[in-house]
Amino acid sequence: MPLEKDSVIECEIESLAYGGRGVARVDGMAVFVAGGLPGDTVSARIVKAKKRFAEAVTESVVKPSEHRVDAVCPHFGTCGGCSIQDLDYPEQLAQKAAQVESALSRIGGVDSLVMDDPIASPAIWRYRNKMEFSFEQEGATLHLGLRGRPEAGAKIGPVIDIEECHLCAMRDLEIMKTVREYCRESKVVAYHPQTDTGFWRHLVIRHTSIGQVQVHVITTADERKYNLPEALGEIIVDRFPEVVSYVHSTRVKRSTLAFGQKMIYRLGHKFVEEHLPKGEDGGTSYHLSPNTFFQTNTGGAVELFGTIAEYSEFKSSDTLLDLYCGAGAIGLYFADEVANVIGYELSDEAISKAWASAKLNEYYNCQFFALSLDLGIEGVNKLPTPDVVVVDPPRSGMQEKTAESLLRLAPKKIIAVSCDPSTLARDVKRLSSKYELKRARAVDMFPHTHHIETVALLVRK
Repeated sequence: MPLEKDSVIECEIESLAYGGRGVARVDGMAVFVAGGLPGDTVSARIVKAKKRFAEAVTESVVKPSEHRVDAVCPHFGTCGGCSIQDLDYPEQLAQKAAQVESALSRIGGVDSLVMDDPIASPAIWRYRNKMEFSFEQEGATLHLGLRGRPEAGAKIGPVIDIEECHLCAMRDLEIMKTVREYCRESKVVAYHPQTDTGFWRHLVIRHTSIGQVQVHVITTADERKYNLPEALGEIIVDRFPEVVSYVHSTRVKRSTLAFGQKMIYRLGHKFVEEHLPKGEDGGTSYHLSPNTFFQTNTGGAVELFGTIAEYSEFKSSDTLLDLYCGAGAIGLYFADEVANVIGYELSDEAISKAWASAKLNEYYNCQFFALSLDLGIEGVNKLPTPDVVVVDPPRSGMQEKTAESLLRLAPKKIIAVSCDPSTLARDVKRLSSKYELKRARAVDMFPHTHHIETVALLVRK
């Protein structure tokens, strides 16, 4: 008998689904329970009932799990940043690894894979090196903070004026509060995407392991108000000496991405420098511009790249093809271990920074090209056959044409890096005619959130 909407059930949570909801079984049906943790017995109200599954919301915890802990942040439960802060960290890691294994089996059709042990984040608090804060106007009140959890039927949640965040640096919070106070005093309203009105859009703060900070303010393109972010920059640079790069850019598209389209003003450098260590004395340095994608957990990135090195077993004669390379983070990290690095990425700005970082490190065996991978790899027949391909696509995974290009190229090894287990599993299946999945490992870059990074080794049959 199917479950009915608005009925209340008592169930035991067996595991955690990707996304952070608990999974229970009631009369053989899977029920995804928001607020339920593995080991909990909860009373839950059904909010959606289908033939094959149901969705529910926890109304009370009848018997708490041994893994349930008190959340440290007062905003937990309303802020959308952390979804499993009330689950002890070892269990978070175990559940994330199980999600990857389940996806590879169910979606990828992989049998008898023994996952490598997951890698924990070196730091589980204050690990984020980049924070994206949003502006929002509510009547006469301007808000600046993080998005809250969306209400039923809503795509995004309201902006919460956070006072604490245990994932980012304390200094980043102080900068955010300074900006919030200034923008409120300016009496200029925040941008509203539905009406396409207002001015303030996003604040992005990035800090690096060598102590440099970049502040990026994104607004609409209203020249009459450009004096406001300029004056804000003077205040920020004066109050926070670590800020070596202050940038004001504009965005005209209505989408809520924290991505500037045109730089208007800056103080200091156009970029900040990051350094990822390797070995006792080595490592790679990077120039990061305001829009550059880079791993947001610096210590976690070193662990992630370590797994890539373990799986790839690079030789000094290898050609490494780095697809969806961004600013060249992965390819550059291994440039001193291989003969050649070739990187492809859609963004011209990211490719420009990849070349700049190659020059910074005096790597002359690297080439980077800006092009879309929607139609596969251009000039695929002219490429030297790579020995190893690293693929690190966005959350949506590889384009189908890219997978087809890889099958034609037929390198010995493909190292797939993914932030979404389901799209990783789909891509593994796409490549299964020529490649066998030999190893996979979950690397936790995002403690207390539902996100998980995975590295997978595919070897040509």
